[in-house]
Amino acid sequence: MHFYEFDYLFERVWRDPRRYLPILRRFNGVILPDFSVYRDMPLVMQLWNIYRSRAIGFWLQANGVEVIVNVRWGDRRTYRVCCDGAPKGGVIAVGTVGAVQSTEDRLFFAEGLAVVVRRLDPKAIVVYGSAPEEIFGRYREAGIEIVQFASETSCAHGEVA
Repeated sequence: MHFYEFDYLFERVWRDPRRYLPILRRFNGVILPDFSVYRDMPLVMQLWNIYRSRAIGFWLQANGVEVIVNVRWGDRRTYRVCCDGAPKGGVIAVGTVGAVQSTEDRLFFAEGLAVVVRRLDPKAIVVYGSAPEEIFGRYREAGIEIVQFASETSCAHGEVA
């Protein structure tokens, strides 16, 4: 189960998590919500959305749900906190939809991912969306398992992710 959707579609889980707990317990695991963290957002909003993902994760774990931490960063100021609450040497998730479209986006994504890998040393990275070789290839070569899933958008358009 994942939350790689528009924020408004899963905002209700943030507002009333108890209501959705029975549904989330049906899954073997849940990738934590991917609240939007844009580089042009005020820093406090970027931090708030990172916090909300971790808070839901903590609550779900406390209620017996297996989780995979979704690591999302915005601008460079969020690199310090984007890994907080994520396991070292474990499995993490990242979403690339909308994050690797332009050259500038790819540069920021690659830079942030390098920070994440250095801090967390994950054994596996679950990627929702494309996993461009120029970004993820070096991690594959380093022995990190890259598990990529095509986004619903690319599947709907018949694109290869």
